[in-house]
Amino acid sequence: MSKRYAVVTTIQTFKHKYVVSEDRLQSLNEDSPVELGWADDCVTCDQIDEFSQKYIDESIIESKWMKEEDVLSMFDEDPELEYLKDWDKEQRLTYLNHGLLLDSEEKI
Repeated sequence: MSKRYAVVTTIQTFKHKYVVSEDRLQSLNEDSPVELGWADDCVTCDQIDEFSQKYIDESIIESKWMKEEDVLSMFDEDPELEYLKDWDKEQRLTYLNHGLLLDSEEKI
């Protein structure tokens, strides 16, 4: 029988703040009166560095059981794990099971 793994997918929420002076915004288009929406466009287009950031929450969007072979295949399918594609089965299992809080003295 295949070992099962709990797979929990989450989304983290952060509050970001961006700051840009009116004259810098105006320099983007000197032929029109400056509009506040230009700052929104700069943020959307990643043209302004973030001023500050605060962690808000982490929300669980999905929890499911997966067979070990399906979890191991996630290393090949998940674009965020591209750099781990060459790992063998043992390396992948070690990665999955390292540093668990469940290994500490404090138990659930």
